[in-house]
Amino acid sequence: MSSLRSAHINISESEIRRLRQQLEIEITWLQRQMEELGGAQSELDLSLQQTYKEMIYSRRALLGRMPR
Repeated sequence: MSSLRSAHINISESEIRRLRQQLEIEITWLQRQMEELGGAQSELDLSLQQTYKEMIYSRRALLGRMPR
């Protein structure tokens, strides 16, 4: 199955490094945004905090599937 997936991906190592770095930057930014919300109490803030968590999770999952 993984050989099938890799057959569809033709990205250079430098491009992969750039994409990994971009994802790491985004994760850091999202974590800071969550920290600024702190002990959010309003419904909007709680919703935004959950959105940040989901965005961080999806970016980490993508990082985990990318070649190193």
